[in-house]
Amino acid sequence: MSLFRPALLSMALMMGAALALPAHAVETHSSGKSCRNQQGVGGKFDREFFVFFDVASSALDNEDKAIIREVYERAEGQHAVQICLFGKASKTGDPASNARLARQRSEAVATELRRHGWERGRIAIEPEGETWGWLEDLTWEAGEDRRVRIRLSK
Repeated sequence: MSLFRPALLSMALMMGAALALPAHAVETHSSGKSCRNQQGVGGKFDREFFVFFDVASSALDNEDKAIIREVYERAEGQHAVQICLFGKASKTGDPASNARLARQRSEAVATELRRHGWERGRIAIEPEGETWGWLEDLTWEAGEDRRVRIRLSK
């Protein structure tokens, strides 16, 4: 049992440090407004959608477009006021380049939403940052760092 204590203490210290670290990405919004539903408000807007990307890419494939169409239809059907996009990029490489790539990924999703008829002013784009960027060994799938998380908002 004592063999695990140093590891647990080390993990607890790293978790505490992560909460104190600032995000690498610069906050930007396409509508000039922040997302009103960052943590979920209960009920019909709790579900999140995810679009995953290839390394160094912001290209959408047909499966991604189908997910975005589902988001659009759900937003229309549930009378959402806003669609929030939280972009991410890999934890490796230049933080400024990663922030730009995360933004490009969110913009690709926003463009597809606008193609379906969703107004640009009703889309909030925000950086999400790296969940485990400083704990590389604990990231079970690098694809989690190459995504746009989508949430509907009132």
